[in-house]
Amino acid sequence: MAKRTWVIALAGLFMLAWAAPSQLQAGYAEAASYVQQGRYDLAIPLLEKLLAASPRDLKSRNLLGIALLSSGRKAEAGVQFQKVLEIDPAFRAALKNLAVTEMELGRQKGAELHFEQLLKLVPNDAVAHLYMGDLSFLEHRYGDAVAHYEQSGGQHLKSPAATLRYARCLVETGKAAAADETLAGLPTDAGAETRFEAGVLLAGAGRYEGAVREFQLARKGYGDQYQVGFNLILALMGSHNNSAAIQAAEQLAEQGNRKAELYNLLSRAYESDGQTQKAYDSLREAIRLEPQDETNYLDLMSLCLTHENWELSLEIADVALSRIPAAYRVRLQRGAVWAMQGKMEDAEQEFLAASRIAPQAELPPVALALARIDMNKLDEAAEGLRSRRASKDYRVHWLLGEALSRVGVEPGSAGEKEAVAELQQAVRTNPGANAPRVLLGKMLMKRGDIAGAAGQFEAALQIDPEEMSATYQLAMIYRDQGKTKQAEELAAKVSKARSAPDPGQFTQRNLVKIIREGK
Repeated sequence: MAKRTWVIALAGLFMLAWAAPSQLQAGYAEAASYVQQGRYDLAIPLLEKLLAASPRDLKSRNLLGIALLSSGRKAEAGVQFQKVLEIDPAFRAALKNLAVTEMELGRQKGAELHFEQLLKLVPNDAVAHLYMGDLSFLEHRYGDAVAHYEQSGGQHLKSPAATLRYARCLVETGKAAAADETLAGLPTDAGAETRFEAGVLLAGAGRYEGAVREFQLARKGYGDQYQVGFNLILALMGSHNNSAAIQAAEQLAEQGNRKAELYNLLSRAYESDGQTQKAYDSLREAIRLEPQDETNYLDLMSLCLTHENWELSLEIADVALSRIPAAYRVRLQRGAVWAMQGKMEDAEQEFLAASRIAPQAELPPVALALARIDMNKLDEAAEGLRSRRASKDYRVHWLLGEALSRVGVEPGSAGEKEAVAELQQAVRTNPGANAPRVLLGKMLMKRGDIAGAAGQFEAALQIDPEEMSATYQLAMIYRDQGKTKQAEELAAKVSKARSAPDPGQFTQRNLVKIIREGK
């Protein structure tokens, strides 16, 4: 009986196999129709039945994976695609679907591996390039991302999110204008969130007019109207449209957004538009709204400094310190005001007080050293900076070199070697700083290192072509080297300059600069 049953079963299997092609084809067509209709609840059991009868039916197994993936059963879908590839590693549809599934599951490395395999088989596959663009973006390989997106047959421009990623990659690879043009082509129904992100991206890249466009579009539907309005004002100011920035800021304030930061920004717009009194008034309102925020006091003092309104600046400092005794930056600003009036002893005391209040801050000892250099207290200035030698602030090393150089050190002396080493450290710490390079060049010239000096002066002029001291020194070097044409061009530039910087203003110029940077 058992043997007979086996024969019947075998005969039935033979009949099923013989009938399979037409039955499988009809079953597959029915399942495909269900998948197209989104009826995965019907497609999945039908495909499982077909595969039970014919496990090596790759088309049905791939379709089952699609149905599972579409119904949210991602891990099960991946299993099906993997089974297809175990039978036929070159089954392109399953390879693509597996890679997409791995992306959905967050398995980026696996997805990248399978998309790369697919591109070896189909180099122009648009979907693979789109996903490879996304993967490269996630790994911060922005150049590779741009290349893949641009080979996706325009797929990256069909989704606002993908378009935004592409634009970010363009910005990161120095193609901000192309990013601006790309984002200008976003569809009209792109969401307010996307528009806001596009505005932030373009503003960060210095494409302020494009940022204005995006922020204006984001205003329709963006959840935080204050946030988008504030950023719009910044972009308008960046594009030098101060009148529009003022109008937008005033409207935002009229809508009930009485925030100190808004009035601070409005003050900047007024000052840029030449409305200085309104700039003062806006900062006063910012102080009234947030009396414990030292930023607004500092900005008002800075405005006074710009217009040489010394008395008002000192009055503001007194008010600020009565409310915020630990505001060491206010003391620094007050010290700068004293210095601008030539009262260096008072300035020194303010900087000492700031150092005691904030012993870990870098700026107070730098300002103190500047004041002491001006007062010819060179040993005290140098000693104070030596205690900060571990600092990564280039100004510490620059001013230590400055103080040592003014002692009158001779080439080859211990003091001269220390000064040169500090200036070299300043240049390494901040290659874009001009003053240390100019002084280093002068000291190298005294050593007889003409090539080294020329290199520093040339670098200084790359940073600031109007740096007259470096221009003059380099002209002398070129003349001695027989580079007559270059020397004459630089000498003519020096002669056309209105005047050389007054050495007596060294402290004042640099104090204002570093305090504003520190603010």
